Amino acid sequence: MVIFIYSRKSKWTGRGESVENQLAMCRDYIQYNIEGAGEAEIVTYEDEGYSGKNTNRPQFQKMMQEIKKGRCNYLVCYKLDRLGRNIADLANLVETLNKLNVSFISIKEKFDTSTPIGKAMLYFAGVLAQMEREQIAERVRDNMVMLARKGRWLGGNTPLGFAAEAEEKVSVNGKSRKSFRLAVDEQEMQTVRFIFREYLKNQSLMGIVKYFLSHGIQTKRGNEYTTTAIRDILTNPVYCTADKEAYEYFWNLGCQVCMEKEEADGKYGLIAYAKTSSTQYKNKNNSPEKWIVAKGKHPGIISGQDFSKIQNLLAKNSSKGEGWHKPQNPVALLSGILYCSCGHLMRPKYYSSKQVTESGERKFSYLCPYKGMTHGEKCSVLNVQGNTLDELVCREVLRYTEENSDIHRMLKEVMERMDDTKEETVTAADLMEQEIQKRKKEVQNLISVLAKSGGEEAFIQQIEKEIRKLNEECAFLEKERTKSGEEGKNIQGDRQQMEVLLEQLSSFRSLFDTLTVPEKREYLRMILDKVVWDGKEAHIFIYGSH
Repeated sequence: MVIFIYSRKSKWTGRGESVENQLAMCRDYIQYNIEGAGEAEIVTYEDEGYSGKNTNRPQFQKMMQEIKKGRCNYLVCYKLDRLGRNIADLANLVETLNKLNVSFISIKEKFDTSTPIGKAMLYFAGVLAQMEREQIAERVRDNMVMLARKGRWLGGNTPLGFAAEAEEKVSVNGKSRKSFRLAVDEQEMQTVRFIFREYLKNQSLMGIVKYFLSHGIQTKRGNEYTTTAIRDILTNPVYCTADKEAYEYFWNLGCQVCMEKEEADGKYGLIAYAKTSSTQYKNKNNSPEKWIVAKGKHPGIISGQDFSKIQNLLAKNSSKGEGWHKPQNPVALLSGILYCSCGHLMRPKYYSSKQVTESGERKFSYLCPYKGMTHGEKCSVLNVQGNTLDELVCREVLRYTEENSDIHRMLKEVMERMDDTKEETVTAADLMEQEIQKRKKEVQNLISVLAKSGGEEAFIQQIEKEIRKLNEECAFLEKERTKSGEEGKNIQGDRQQMEVLLEQLSSFRSLFDTLTVPEKREYLRMILDKVVWDGKEAHIFIYGSH
């Protein structure tokens, strides 16, 4: 008999129904209430930090896979809502368990689905669980609305142009905490004003990116600006003034606007909550109907009329797409691995359709987009004829496949040195293990002597001192042994990488003439780490050889 125990908690709090407590109570229940449990195999599945709103939980999914394979007789959990709060999910679960003759037991609600009354109770409890979930979601939203009406900044990375500023303390559950509001950082705000002004004037995200690149203007975190970063700024309501036009725009968008129209007097900016929903470590954009928009305590920098105009322009321009800068060339072999010496990926660009190679391929060149965006001020590396560079790189890789090539000999020599090093390292680890065991045995002997001693204090102190010394030596030796073991693992991993590389080189040579362009590209990406073009020469970097 196999019994599965499932436990879940949305977040760790250190008290209450912890995953460990749930498992312990389930084990106790199984021992005293399920016949033959003493001989049963008990398997536990734990999801710590996952909500019960759906079944997208790793251990739950793993458990269900095992159940569907017929490897379970009982499924036990502490409480029904540990499995989930969605009635549809629970109904599907019960149906699956019934089809597979798996009995489900919830020790808190005390029912068993193998009986009709237990099945009915399960559905009823599921309805209550879903009601509780919906009530929790409603309370959270009500709290957010309350906070929104106060215009507070709830934390996190502040938008460009703002800093978080503490104001009066607020009482939360009897505890005194600081509240924060957004304060303008005038130096950063100049960049924001430029972005809004330029987009209204030229309607080009890429134009702003090019200007920033050519003038060395970077993001708040010191990165280069992208069109996505510019768009995020242009669509953030925090920069919009809370005026009548803004009120109308967000109201018509379907947002929950937490202010009366009369309050939209243009004195402050807006603040928006729930624009994204937090999934597992990622943010997913919510629909406007879920946004909570309110008047903040900071000034807006763009009128509601201009803000809404920009949103319409962005929506209109996005339909055209901005995929021109993505490599669409079906001929280029080095797309994705060819870098300019300035550090940016180079992209292929076709010549006119009339220009073709002797084999009939359309001619193209590789160019650095950073050079184009900065008008040659930040990068002046010359373009390179793509068909020629692809052919030269392939020819060089084919030369590497020959057994008398420098790279082939080098890989063989490195593998031999790895074998020698591995043997020496393992021997050293074995010697250290012997020394560790020797000291541990001495410690045990000393403990025996200590137990038999007559209680003379000076003697006991001397023995304890010797034991501490031996334990310290053991700890040091164990660290060294671990280090040697890791070096051995790394060496083994590197050696396997070398072996794979030699196999890839060999197969590339034998198959090269029969491969299609996409297949050649994939082979090159397996063999080459990258290729760097400096304007005169191409530098080839092979995996594991540099």
